Amino acid sequence: MHTKWDFSKRLDLFNGESSSLLLDGKWGLEKESQRVTPSGELAMTDHPAAFGHKLMNPHITVDFAESQMELITSPFASVEGAFEELNHLQLYAEAELGEELLWPLSMPPKLPAEEGIPLARFGDSEEGIEKEVYRTGLSLRYGKKMQMVSGIHYNFSFGDRMLAYLYKQFSEGKNIQVFTDELYVAMSRNFLRNRWLLIYLFGASPSIDSTYYSVMCQEIKRVAWCCPENCSPIVSYEKNAVSLRVSRFGYSRTAQGNSMRIFNSLQEYTMGIRKLLNDNVLQKESEFYSSIRLKQVTEKGETQLDALERRGVKYVEVRILDLNPFHKTGMDLNQLYFLQVFMLYCLMEDSGMISEAEDQLMNRNHHLVSLSGRKPNLKLYPYNKHPVRLQEWAEEIFCKLRLIASVMDISDSSNKYHNSVELQYKNVLDPSLLPSASIHKETMKYKESYLEFGMRRARANKKQGG
Repeated sequence: MHTKWDFSKRLDLFNGESSSLLLDGKWGLEKESQRVTPSGELAMTDHPAAFGHKLMNPHITVDFAESQMELITSPFASVEGAFEELNHLQLYAEAELGEELLWPLSMPPKLPAEEGIPLARFGDSEEGIEKEVYRTGLSLRYGKKMQMVSGIHYNFSFGDRMLAYLYKQFSEGKNIQVFTDELYVAMSRNFLRNRWLLIYLFGASPSIDSTYYSVMCQEIKRVAWCCPENCSPIVSYEKNAVSLRVSRFGYSRTAQGNSMRIFNSLQEYTMGIRKLLNDNVLQKESEFYSSIRLKQVTEKGETQLDALERRGVKYVEVRILDLNPFHKTGMDLNQLYFLQVFMLYCLMEDSGMISEAEDQLMNRNHHLVSLSGRKPNLKLYPYNKHPVRLQEWAEEIFCKLRLIASVMDISDSSNKYHNSVELQYKNVLDPSLLPSASIHKETMKYKESYLEFGMRRARANKKQGG
């Protein structure tokens, strides 16, 4: 498959009537948010009884902490369907919270001391006890404060018609599940190579509350080692940072030792995670905090790894998206349209195996953008090329994104995919338009603290209708 994987030939397959196949898939969203009091402190109340038992409600539950609400949509045949349900869940949740608000930012609100953060409680069932033990383990490994970071997960799968069409063109006699697995794994490798662009465009966590400083202090030495260009005093990051959430100050610190070379095949992926489990680097497979994960629907008594090994990949989970405080649901439809285009770019672009040297450069670009993405003339490290300016590399990618969007719009007269790409291209040309820059700009304009900005946005978001 690799030898024939050519971008232009791939895209040409979808011109005309087959263009609709690019829209054939399933999409789902998961959104985490902290519940806070009207004064901006972490809510110490129980998960609202109106939502039922946490283990029984498939749409509204909690994540790490009792205060960390998680909204989960069903899979839909369009991103509009998933977005509409997320908005509905948000409205319903807010209506049941009374005076409490949903914190609109990925980095946590004002936090109490570690011992004052209540872990999520699930009851006395075997499953409930297991979940609480797991969270206790996370708190011991990483500290409770780091686990209070929140975000949005974007779940995506290709539709049966799309997979059948590609299989007919490129199967080379392979079993269809083997072909499908290779397709998702190849797409994931390109996602990892180009994830810096999503961090840059959608990163929205350039600042933190002072109660999170203790976490950052613990990580300064590691940042100096993995990304010395970004080792600065804590208070200076806000000026150029894009996403502290996905940096070593957030979830990237938990991925230490997790080489992205395990994405060279499904077998390497499952074996790699099992080794991390056996070596006690991870206590559960859900602790594998990669920017993207391969997923399969599990049956009773199955783990994710068991399901992947038995039935292959069903969908991928993108885990790199920050909450955008300027949107009620933490994102908008234009972002979802752009993600559709971006994932297809990752599919159509050539996807060789990840080498050790490339793995290191991928991670370097990740941290450069997350911590210094708005730095003027920031240079990144393309694979097998000399360092280039971020905007120059982005320009190359956007040329192909435009081509994909134009084909996707053939069966849609609204030009929504073209418009979503052009909207993000403006952010490449003018970094002051980025969500991370807008957050910094507003806090400066209104002379607000991180907490004051978050509470103003939380109140404004709650006032918005559906």
